[in-house]
Amino acid sequence: MKSEALRILKEYYGYDNFREGQEKIIDAILEKRNVLGIMTTGAGKSICYQIPALIFEGLTIVISPLISLMKDQVDSLRLVGIEASYLNSSLDNDEYNKILFKIKRGKIKLLYISPERLENKFFLNFIKTIKISMVVVDEAHCVSQWGENFRRSYLRIADFVKYITGKSQIQTLAFTATATPKIKVDIIEKLNIVNPFVYVDYFNRDNIYFKVVDNSGLDKDLDIDSKPFIIDYLRKHKGKSGIIYCSTRKNVDDIYNYLVGFNRSVTKYHGGMTKEERDKNQKLFLDDDVEIMVATNAFGMGINKSNIRYVIHANIPADLESYYQEAGRAGRDGGPAEAILIYNEKDIAIQRFLMEKENHNKEDENYKKKEKKFNKMLEYAELKSCYREYILKYFGEKMIRNYCGYCENCKKEKNIKDFSLEAKKIISGVGRAKESLGISTLANMLMGKADTKMLNKGLDKISTFGIMREDKQEWIESFINYMISEKYLVQSAGSFPVLKLGEKYKDILNGNIKVIRKEDEKIDFDYYENNLFKELNSLRKEISKEENIAPYIIFSDMTLIEMAEKKPRNRWDMLKIKGIGNQKYKSYGEKFLERINNYCMEERVWKKF
Repeated sequence: MKSEALRILKEYYGYDNFREGQEKIIDAILEKRNVLGIMTTGAGKSICYQIPALIFEGLTIVISPLISLMKDQVDSLRLVGIEASYLNSSLDNDEYNKILFKIKRGKIKLLYISPERLENKFFLNFIKTIKISMVVVDEAHCVSQWGENFRRSYLRIADFVKYITGKSQIQTLAFTATATPKIKVDIIEKLNIVNPFVYVDYFNRDNIYFKVVDNSGLDKDLDIDSKPFIIDYLRKHKGKSGIIYCSTRKNVDDIYNYLVGFNRSVTKYHGGMTKEERDKNQKLFLDDDVEIMVATNAFGMGINKSNIRYVIHANIPADLESYYQEAGRAGRDGGPAEAILIYNEKDIAIQRFLMEKENHNKEDENYKKKEKKFNKMLEYAELKSCYREYILKYFGEKMIRNYCGYCENCKKEKNIKDFSLEAKKIISGVGRAKESLGISTLANMLMGKADTKMLNKGLDKISTFGIMREDKQEWIESFINYMISEKYLVQSAGSFPVLKLGEKYKDILNGNIKVIRKEDEKIDFDYYENNLFKELNSLRKEISKEENIAPYIIFSDMTLIEMAEKKPRNRWDMLKIKGIGNQKYKSYGEKFLERINNYCMEERVWKKF
C-alpha cells in the first residue's frame, strides 16, 4: 500500500516524496491505527487522510468546522480529479439528494460535514447504510475549545462513531495545527480515540520572521497607535497579500477607513457585518482581488490561502494559541513571511474588558484560565530573548534552540560566532566513522574518550579522534542536535539511532555554507518582482475568474516561482515541478507552457540543454 500511496501522491498532487510527518502518519493509517496528528499550518495535514481515503474501500467522513473550509477542500480535490463533496446549509434539496445518490453508488470517496450534521436523524439513518472507511476530525482543537460552550455537537462525535460501527471500532483520525499538551489529552478523551498513534510535528515555522513593535507611550489615542507603522509597512510591501488582525470591530473599521484613505487595496471582516458582506469580502481576498484583509479573529479558520506574506496583529491577542495560529496563516506555501505584533500597554485594558464581559465574575474558573493564558501572551510581547524559543516551549516542543536567528530579538543579538570549523569537525567525524555512531559515542570519539567498544572498532586510530578535546561533551552534543535540526546531519530511525550525513554537508566542507549562530537575517520578497512570475500569476488570475475558484487552488505561489525559475518547455519538464500532477497538467499545463514559451521568445531567454 505504501507504493500505492506514493503513486497517488505523484499522480494527483504532483510531489515525489512525502514529508517526514506525512509519511509516518500515513504509514500508521495504512496499518489501520487511530491517529492524532498535530502538525503546523502548511505542513500538509489534508494529504495524510486524503490519500488513505483513496486507497481504502468505502467512504471517508471528514468533520469540519466551517462551510468555507469544506468548499476549499472539495474544490481542491475536484481540481486534481478526486471525487469529493460536502453536505451543509448552502445546498438546496436537489443538490443534497444528488450527493446522497452519488454516495449510495460509491461515486464519492470523501464527504465533508459539520458536527451539527451528526444531530440530523435523516442523515444518521442514511449514513448507517453506507460502508465507512474512516472518520476524520479536522481542526480537532475545536473539540476542546468549543465542545463545552457554543458548539456542543463536537461532543457527539464519539457517539456517532459508535453508532455507525456498532461493536467494531472504526478508524478515527484527528488533526490540528495548534494544541498544547493539555488540549492534546482533551482531544483524545472527548473523541474516545483508542490507542492512537500520536504524531506531534516540529512546531517551528522557520519561514516566518517574528517581530514585536512596542508602541507603548507613543500616542494617547489608542485607535491610531498602530496606524503609522502599518501604513509604512504596507508602502514597503505593496503587491503582497496580508492580514491585519484587530481586537474589536471598532478598531477594524478605523484601520480599514484609514487605509482606504491612502488608496490601499483593502477589505474588512468582522461579526458586525452581514453574512453577505463577509462572504463577499472574504472572496475578494481569497481571489487576490484585494491585497489586505483587516479583521477580527472571526476571520481565518479554514482559510488555506497559501500566498499570505505577512500577518500583523494591531492589538495584543488573548492567548498564544490564537496568536500562533493566526500568525501561521502567513507563508503556508513555504515562502518567506512575517508575523508582527504591535504592542501597546493600553491594549491590556481592552483584553481584560473582553474577558470580564464574557465571564462576568473574576473568581470564575474560566476567567482565571483565560487570565493565565493572557499573562503568557504579555510575557511574549515584553520578551527580550528569542520569540520562537518562547512559542515552542509553550507548545511543549522538545528540540529548542535559545537562538533561532530569524526573529527580531535574535537579529539584535550581538553575541554572534562562526561555528563552521566545529561543524566541519563533526561532519568529518561522522564520515570517518562510516556513519555508524550515535550522538553520545560520536561526542566521546571527538573528545578522545575511548571505551572498549570504540577501541575494538579502531575508532581511536582515525584522524578525527580527539579533534574536539578542548570542548565540553554537553556543548558538543547540543551542537550535534542543532546540526540535526538544520538538516546538516540526519538521525536514523530505530532503537539505536546513528548519525548520517545530510544533504548540505558538502556545502559546509567546501565553505559554501557558513554555520553562524545568531546571524542577522532579512526577509526577501524579491521573487515577486520576477517578470515571468508576474506573467504566470496573471494567467492564474484569469483562470480563477473563468472557473470561479481561488487562485492558490490552481497553483501555489511556490509552484509558479519554480516554473519561473526552471522555465519548463514540455509536459515532462512540467511534471517535474512540485505541485503539478497529471490532472493539473491536463487542466492547465498547456496554457502555462504556452505563456512560458511566449515569454522566453519575446525576452530571448533560451533554456540550455
